[in-house]
Amino acid sequence: MNADDANKLIRERVSVTPQRVILAKAIILEASTKERDSNGLVEAVLKANRTEMPKLIVLHPSVDPIPVITAASEALSWQLAASEAIWSLVHSGFLIALSEPRGSPPSVGWTTVVPGGGGGETSGWTFDNFFIPVPSQVRRAPSLDGMSNQFLSEPDLYLNTLGISNMHEEVSAAFREAVKCFRYELFTAAVTMLGKASEGAWLELGASLLAAVPAGQESIFRKQKDVLEDPMVGTFRKIEAVLAIYGHQDVFQSVALASGIRPQELRPVTVWSDAVRDARNTIHFGISAATPNTYEKLSALLIGAVPNVRVLYRLKGTSDTPGIIGVSP
Repeated sequence: MNADDANKLIRERVSVTPQRVILAKAIILEASTKERDSNGLVEAVLKANRTEMPKLIVLHPSVDPIPVITAASEALSWQLAASEAIWSLVHSGFLIALSEPRGSPPSVGWTTVVPGGGGGETSGWTFDNFFIPVPSQVRRAPSLDGMSNQFLSEPDLYLNTLGISNMHEEVSAAFREAVKCFRYELFTAAVTMLGKASEGAWLELGASLLAAVPAGQESIFRKQKDVLEDPMVGTFRKIEAVLAIYGHQDVFQSVALASGIRPQELRPVTVWSDAVRDARNTIHFGISAATPNTYEKLSALLIGAVPNVRVLYRLKGTSDTPGIIGVSP
């Protein structure tokens, strides 16, 4: 492999996904309690993900360069994700910039010389297009000092706290909107989007359970299927339909054993979802919630979403496992 091929391969493998930025935000916000230097915050992200920028890539027939090239691409990816995360946290008010944007593009050296070998060439690459200048010094916003629930006002941090990898993008978008509205004290709007997220999670579980039903037994769940697919049916009845489906342990016993979630363990999730539904119903004229939609109430509902929605998606993940129905206990 020559230098041009290696350079091209590094660039092709650089990838900054929303998930990387979410993780970088969580790491940076945690590290910012002690660290103000942006380089140190970026390094904290790389360290947490067990990667570092290699100092030199050896391009010689006797050496496999792929592992080091991969490490360089990973380091560039996480550096970019960390830089984006710093700016996002600055603009959302979690970090305060204490200096002008500074820095220099990352670089990697390469050589065709191996120890004990003859002459060769040594040079390096500079990756200008993989560089985002950030303030060299930042600090955590004073209003966040001592707070343990910052994730309630930053959508990416909240999704990172949920930690659900198999969530539908429409459900995650609803959670994002709920957190954004909560931050600006738009509590009715927040609980409306939280209600959408709750309903979406239940519907996703219901669809996965129905998809796992063995051929020839679909008719058993015809009524519940109709309820779940009818847009005019309310959330309460749809939740009851999912509970009824999973209650058929003659069909779903293997799912219960594999997931560790028995039918009765969905009842606490139902209680949380019903509280969300009651709070959301205030969007209808003349309807009042059992208790006012306050900061404290919405905080409790958003925090409550974490364990309860995890249960729904853990069960969904198990249901989606090919051949899970019929597995011997």
